[in-house]
Amino acid sequence: MDSLQLSCKKVTISLRFAFQDALLRTLGRGYTGQQAEQAIHNATQVGFACVDVNLIYGISGQEIQDPIHDVKRCMALGVDHLSAYPLITFEHTHLGKLVREGKFQEYHERKRARTQKEIAKVCLAHGFKRTSVWSFTKANASAYTTVTRESYLGFGAGAGSKVDGEFWFNTFSVAAYNKLIKPRPAIRLQATDKFRRLHWLYWQIYNTRIDTQKYKAIFQRDVIKDFRLLLGGMKLFGWIKKEGSVFTFTERGSRWVHRFQMLFSLTFIDDVWTHCQREPWPKQIILS
Repeated sequence: MDSLQLSCKKVTISLRFAFQDALLRTLGRGYTGQQAEQAIHNATQVGFACVDVNLIYGISGQEIQDPIHDVKRCMALGVDHLSAYPLITFEHTHLGKLVREGKFQEYHERKRARTQKEIAKVCLAHGFKRTSVWSFTKANASAYTTVTRESYLGFGAGAGSKVDGEFWFNTFSVAAYNKLIKPRPAIRLQATDKFRRLHWLYWQIYNTRIDTQKYKAIFQRDVIKDFRLLLGGMKLFGWIKKEGSVFTFTERGSRWVHRFQMLFSLTFIDDVWTHCQREPWPKQIILS
């Protein structure tokens, strides 16, 4: 399995997978669909407050009904939180290299969008609520999240942290990380106030809800005045609606944000991760 994280009776099983063995081999995973299903079953039997499963879809050779079947199996196994991610062929990954060499065919964008829409339908029909552009949470369960929190600490190679407006990443090199006697960030960003506000808004959009009162409490500013054009445009296109002091995203809006998340991941995040994979302690990373 990719990882198994335990904290305060809350478990996240980061299984980026489909249940089909052939697709797992395409992804280079060293386990079978049956083993993955058994791991989920074991986690749900332990008594953790939240069991979260990350499903990956949009794999070459996968039909739309395959991830839908996977989602239904997860529901039957009793998961509390489900995140469904399309395959992102980052430059530093094996599949990313094959795509750039013309040896691996990516999923068609329309097919990916249709799959995403069908996954949402199944989750909502099973009583789950959308809690981010990627994720759905069972009623009365606590949504699992890290990056949407005001502050968080990441432990281990490649982990990110955010405290008091400052961001940093640990080195992506496991060997270099294991040699450390004291913590030493590989990348550090001291954010400006404007960047902090943009970062906050970005992750609230990811979270599919923008709380205007929360923004005012954190920044002592009016989010509607600060981002009038952006919020007005999203409202005009039917992506958001205002409920009291909170802007919530419609299903249509969530699907479009999902596409922009893909674009963001394949540009800025890919640049950072690719650079960090090549160099354990970068002196500087310039994003274009």
